[in-house]
Amino acid sequence: MSEDVAIVTGASGGIGRAIVKVLNEKSAGELRIGIHYKGNAEAAKALQSEIENSFLVQADLSTARGRGVLLEAALKEGNPYILVNNAGIDKPHEPALNIQEESIDLILGVNFKTPLFLMRDFAKEMIKSGSGIIVNVSSILAKKALTGSAVYRASKAALEALTKQAAFEWGPKGLRVNAVSPGFIETAMTEAIAESTRNLIRQEIALGQFGSAESVALAVAHLIENDYLNGAILSVDGGMGL
Repeated sequence: MSEDVAIVTGASGGIGRAIVKVLNEKSAGELRIGIHYKGNAEAAKALQSEIENSFLVQADLSTARGRGVLLEAALKEGNPYILVNNAGIDKPHEPALNIQEESIDLILGVNFKTPLFLMRDFAKEMIKSGSGIIVNVSSILAKKALTGSAVYRASKAALEALTKQAAFEWGPKGLRVNAVSPGFIETAMTEAIAESTRNLIRQEIALGQFGSAESVALAVAHLIENDYLNGAILSVDGGMGL
């Protein structure tokens, strides 16, 4: 039987990097992990140097060609068993009255269209082997309003709906599809938030602090390990969504 392969998109960023490390640890290094990146080659190569049983895939997943490159790389390495759709963007930030068509094309393209077609194409391969697990990375903002995040919120809400639909349709075929919904996590993206704004955000979090990338990665691992979770949206937000 082919070696099981896990693909993590956007793996050069904080959450993606943590997911790769946790999956490697949980599998005792036996899982073949594909580290996808688009532009941050230095970070991706540094991560690969830490994960012995891993390989790099550079691809622009917003294009059909790039998504094909990712799938072909996975098939070359073994049996696609896990897909973690982690790659995403949150900009531009535009209040609802100022939304531009270009913003919709960009954000929905990366956050919804890309994972949709990756799910479709990887699922076809997973169904051939009779099993597979897909985990999508959503956001607390799928359910919570924040000025400037209208299109981002819509993209993540759509991703959660897609997660449930795929879980319903593909469960009988041996696949499980779930999503993790992080709150505000300490990453390069949130480092750019002004301290005054960070303090306001902390006041809305029951635990009073931002989360770690590892906390999200552990939640992803749980969704993978628990074989009776299907169509679940697991919040990792410190209680901000309560």
